[in-house]
Amino acid sequence: LSSVSGHMEIQSPAPRKSTFSKYYQSIGDIDYDMNGPLGVFPCKGYKPGKVEYTYNAGDTVKVQFAPGNTHNGGHCQFALSYDNDQTFVVLKTVVRNCFKDGLTFDVPIPATAPPSNRATLAWTWVNAEGNREYYMNCVDITINGGVPGGKVTGPKLMVANLPGYPTIPE
Repeated sequence: LSSVSGHMEIQSPAPRKSTFSKYYQSIGDIDYDMNGPLGVFPCKGYKPGKVEYTYNAGDTVKVQFAPGNTHNGGHCQFALSYDNDQTFVVLKTVVRNCFKDGLTFDVPIPATAPPSNRATLAWTWVNAEGNREYYMNCVDITINGGVPGGKVTGPKLMVANLPGYPTIPE
């Protein structure tokens, strides 16, 4: 089995240190276990890196996952951070049925989102079956347009199945 068939990871837009990132391939800084459970929150402990993707406020980001073991679904969230991964605001939540309807998700960037040369689009996942784990990939993005001084509002990112956080049962 290749590392891609293990669990789940974002394929596009490519996360920090992903085998799918042309930039991280070019500098030889690859995490070959991107689809493994999170050890360090947030973003596997990876600091913000090179921005490879640019979106406009109001755009919908098509997030595509590499094929892998979906563990019969579970909960996933897509979130945005403007403060170097200190806080995340949830843009989309899929309860119980993550990956049940496919490997592509449309994630809206609010039209009121402020412009930023460096924001983080994050995906998290609590698998439905198997070990109680937490997965997270982070993508460095630029957001153009929007509302200068605007705000992205929404729920706070759910963190679970890590030391110091609640455990979500199967």
